[in-house]
Amino acid sequence: FKDANGKSISSKDERFKGKAKIIQIFGTWCPNCRDETNFLVDFYKNEKPENLEIIGLAFEKFRDEKRAAKAIKTYIDKMNVPYPMLIAGYSNKTEASKALPMLNAVISYPTMIFIDKNDKVVKIHTGFNGPATSKYAEFVKEFEEIVKEITE
Repeated sequence: FKDANGKSISSKDERFKGKAKIIQIFGTWCPNCRDETNFLVDFYKNEKPENLEIIGLAFEKFRDEKRAAKAIKTYIDKMNVPYPMLIAGYSNKTEASKALPMLNAVISYPTMIFIDKNDKVVKIHTGFNGPATSKYAEFVKEFEEIVKEITE
């Protein structure tokens, strides 16, 4: 997929080789995605293991790539996102599923895909229960356990 500047980026690029990865499926239009992005930005800046990378795949409400790129640039700037966010397609779940054929379906925004350093999918987590929910502590614990599993 391409970043907001038009540069193609792949999980096979040198930066990602031999590293565990979290793929964030999101949209700049999605409030829960924003909460998840805040969580991931804090994690990336404060706790991210050296052998882990995060890649955001944006499914936008604009079919026009220039408009989608502008939305993503604004999102990255406002939220101080330190990891790549790529234009993956239109926000329709059926079209998103076609862009990611290795998944059975994209059923929720946001979705995180946890991939180990051998490029094996270990876990797919759909939705996000933010700090205002009763499930947040459970989410954080599970997230930390999965990150430990994929980075060891």
